[in-house]
Amino acid sequence: MAISFCKECKNILPPHSESITICPNCGLYQEIEKGLISKEKFKKKSEKGSGVNSGENVYASYENTCQKCGFGKAQIIDMGVKYSDEDTLIFLKCGKCGFSERIGRKTS
Repeated sequence: MAISFCKECKNILPPHSESITICPNCGLYQEIEKGLISKEKFKKKSEKGSGVNSGENVYASYENTCQKCGFGKAQIIDMGVKYSDEDTLIFLKCGKCGFSERIGRKTS
């Protein structure tokens, strides 16, 4: 059903019955025009992300055993440096659970 407006006070008219609308503010009666009721059916939206991903990281190609879940491959992530006197930050992200561990020079 399409939205109709009152001719007197320009407010939205809620339907009173199948063929009549009554304005709640000024009380004006109007007949609903025929042909405004749509029988259009809407398609259901498909669920996003279903069926394509197997749950493993496709970029995980480095051989490394995860400390958390024991998966055998990891993705290498290089975070770069912020200042010239810092070492680069390199992380190994597990291809299955996403656990990240930092590798590089260890200082004590």
